[in-house]
Amino acid sequence: MSSRPMTVAIASRELAADVSDERAAIEAAGARVKIVQATDDASLIDGLRDADLVLNRRYGRFDARLLSKMDRCRAIVQPSTGYDVIDVDAATEHGIVVINLPFQCLDEVVNHAIAFILALNRKLDVAQAQVRGGTWNPRGLLPIGPLSGETLGLLGFGNIARETGRRCQIFNLNVIAYDPFVDPAIARELNVELVGLDDLLKRSDYVSCHLPLNPRTHHAIGEAQFRQMKPSAIFVNTARGRVVDEPALIHSLQNGVIAAAGLDVLEQEPPDPANPLLHMDNVMVTPHLAGTSNATPPRQRRQAIEYVVAYVKGERPAGLVNHQAWERARARLQA
Repeated sequence: MSSRPMTVAIASRELAADVSDERAAIEAAGARVKIVQATDDASLIDGLRDADLVLNRRYGRFDARLLSKMDRCRAIVQPSTGYDVIDVDAATEHGIVVINLPFQCLDEVVNHAIAFILALNRKLDVAQAQVRGGTWNPRGLLPIGPLSGETLGLLGFGNIARETGRRCQIFNLNVIAYDPFVDPAIARELNVELVGLDDLLKRSDYVSCHLPLNPRTHHAIGEAQFRQMKPSAIFVNTARGRVVDEPALIHSLQNGVIAAAGLDVLEQEPPDPANPLLHMDNVMVTPHLAGTSNATPPRQRRQAIEYVVAYVKGERPAGLVNHQAWERARARLQA
């Protein structure tokens, strides 16, 4: 086993802010902390030559080419729930563990998804605009689904989707989910039925997207999927914009294929001001706000430190993305 202290690099494109908490916790665990301020991949690679673990504070994307040059690195901690800035397949190929923070903004994202469902069900945005414009005609806003007894379909059934389903059952919604990687027994324990994608799209009154973005889910929801949904269906996305074929979504909303959409994420962020989604009465768009609250930044920092320290101590972090790389990475680290 190597007696060399592990080196943890905190990587950023700008001068790193206060890292006193990170340094104290990581050094107490027996590792060395190195700040790597890099303006491009070449300077990053040079700065990471002796790094065993990288905390991606604000550097950006770790693609296959960059990962192939990180000879010593065995782990990357991405301090967010989404980890699409890291090519996980390439990381796995090179024996690099990818660790995210699956719980750091769970409550906020769940609440945001439900807020979209409730607001679009009750047509709150349209109603407010009408009242402000001098129109007072509640029956003119029909049809409005009763919510109670209707069906919520969850695309993906990870931590956020599971909690979304649990809370939506309070509103007497029937909850179904599509996720081929989840044990049906887990869904049954939560009173959720796992179904095929086609079945979910056809049955759901509300479809909430919680798919991670990766090469297999890019544009997973497109014209064919929207055409299977009910004309009265409401589509919500608090995951990643690029899992949806945006032109297909726009066409579906403009032509009555589906009724409405609540979007916290778009394919391009910030969007082009001319994007039709920003100017449609049946669409609510928020600026990638779902994970944000006063509590999020300190929680995010605390959990990132916890997962870095866990890895330094040889413990399996809760946010391990590519489980198949764990043993390989630990073996190479100790060589």
